[in-house]
Amino acid sequence: MTYMYYASAALLVTFSVYRPFITKLDKVKYGALGGASFLAPFVIDYNNRATSTNQQQHQQQLNMTSILHLIHVNASNMPVSPTSSQSLFSDAVVLFMLTAFIVSVCGLFTRWHFPITFIKPNSSILVSGFVRHGLSILIILMAITSQYASLQSVSFALTTIGLLWYIAGPYFIRRAKVIAAISMISSVLGFLVCCTAYTHSKLYATSILDCTLFVLVLVLSCNAIDYLDTILNTYPHLVQKDKSKQAALQDQASLAYWMAIAQLVSNMPNESDLHASPIDDLETAIRVLGPASRSWKTMAALFPVNLRQDLCLLYAFFRTADDLVDDAPTPKQCEQNLITIRRFLREVFFPAKANKQQYEQQDLTLPDHINWTYYATLLPNQDILAIFRNFARISHYLCPRAMSELTDAWEHDLRGEPVKKQKDLLNYAALISGTFGELCTCAIMYKTGRGNWGKQKNNKARNEDVLSRARATGQCLQLINIARDVIADSLVGRCYVPLQYMPYPPQNMYHILKVARNPLLVGEQTLKSFSIRILGLADQISDKAQKGIDGLPEEVQDSIRAAFEIYMAIGPTLINDPGFPLRAKVPKRQQQWIALRCIYGFRGPVARAISSTFYEMISIYTRAFARLSNARKTATARTVVAAAAAAAN
Repeated sequence: MTYMYYASAALLVTFSVYRPFITKLDKVKYGALGGASFLAPFVIDYNNRATSTNQQQHQQQLNMTSILHLIHVNASNMPVSPTSSQSLFSDAVVLFMLTAFIVSVCGLFTRWHFPITFIKPNSSILVSGFVRHGLSILIILMAITSQYASLQSVSFALTTIGLLWYIAGPYFIRRAKVIAAISMISSVLGFLVCCTAYTHSKLYATSILDCTLFVLVLVLSCNAIDYLDTILNTYPHLVQKDKSKQAALQDQASLAYWMAIAQLVSNMPNESDLHASPIDDLETAIRVLGPASRSWKTMAALFPVNLRQDLCLLYAFFRTADDLVDDAPTPKQCEQNLITIRRFLREVFFPAKANKQQYEQQDLTLPDHINWTYYATLLPNQDILAIFRNFARISHYLCPRAMSELTDAWEHDLRGEPVKKQKDLLNYAALISGTFGELCTCAIMYKTGRGNWGKQKNNKARNEDVLSRARATGQCLQLINIARDVIADSLVGRCYVPLQYMPYPPQNMYHILKVARNPLLVGEQTLKSFSIRILGLADQISDKAQKGIDGLPEEVQDSIRAAFEIYMAIGPTLINDPGFPLRAKVPKRQQQWIALRCIYGFRGPVARAISSTFYEMISIYTRAFARLSNARKTATARTVVAAAAAAAN
């Protein structure tokens, strides 16, 4: 039983680290691959028994008329030591734990990059075809050769690898480094665990080759599933062209999703058959966001990959549109950009009213009623056009009203009107970030299989209470952002401090902050008092904002709560500072602690309960291992004593 303890220890450590990142797809991997590994010892034992029985019967028939019949019978009828059911069950449990370990390590190593960026439709057709078809055929031929050499386990593993290679061979090549790293770590651990097995265990006789092939099959299986998932996520029209029915394909634990995967595999396209535009546009969005959005990208890295991909597209559009309205060279160009954005949104969300003409599209992921050539002449560059295309691809599950309110907020910035009262500040924060919070919620619910929340009327999937609390979360974060950036906004000609907060006559101070752009004339303590009052507004709605996080799917709650609490920590940082920094920042170590505390659930009584449970589990594990070691020593001693007594007699 020693090898079970080593396997469980490795799984416990890895699973504890990977737990916050586990997705529905990972759970399916644990169940499917772990179940197959669990059944493997029983299947192999049954096959060995059947083969041995057939060989014995065949040998008896050949030797029935032989003079040496008795000798052959005695030789061939030597009892085949059957593997006990207890030993088979132990082997099955160990294989299941090793499989769960491999799935966890694979997830930890591969989740930090978008899988779709490792697919290259523009690569050489000949090279891609050889890597996929040529190498898969070569691997299958190696499997046939191994079968003739009576290496059944090697033959089965190579056959499986050949089939997986046919599905995602070029993808494996581009992820060769991470696949090799995972395979080496898992193979070494697996072989060491097998070496500690009892001699009557089948795993004890496992060679390093068998162990490596077992690990490689599992690692390639995980990557092949990721490959199929990212293609279905980026090119859903390959399976379902009707966008209203694509919501059923988002739940990775549903039968509809796996039927779509099976349909995709049965008609597996070559990389060259895929259109490169969705991948190129995603890479453009990642580049446009750049280092300025590091905190947001850190938070988004904790989301499932399919959700993170669409949130990246949404946030890139939000940032790009905001820059088009705020940072254009001239005020006239800012107004023209806002008109273009509103026209684009009207065509995206209301195609029947905007334009009934259809345009020929080579990229089937794009709506066919939008004239992209026309928008190429209106937008400043091709990068912004790519961001707009990205938004059009995900617009079918977003709320049109929320986007309309966003444009109202941008129009408010364009007019440059002062924020007169406190309620006006609350309304502005609700427009600019509250609505973005609602849009993010629509994306989260859609990509986690909770249905399409974009439509408002007769939408059973949509929950207005959850969306209201999501808006409060965005509103709260925007208020903190405004409180932090009072000086920074003034230096670029913006002022969101309500006139209600300023001493009479407020126009004088407003002119200093917005027009003269000289906040130091007002004084740090006065500016800090404004910020503290705005932070007080954020505190008033923070409870509702926290409830908004609680209403989201479990797989995203921890990461959003971490980002929310890091932002909320800006308030105490600002208040405790003796002056008023240009841009208050939470110390990195504090950010890291908040993130770890939220991600791993160390919050108040929960933290103490988990810590207590963890130490109790370690204590139980140690005591059990000690008892097992003592039992083995006692059994060995008794055997030695018995052998000595027998020799003496």
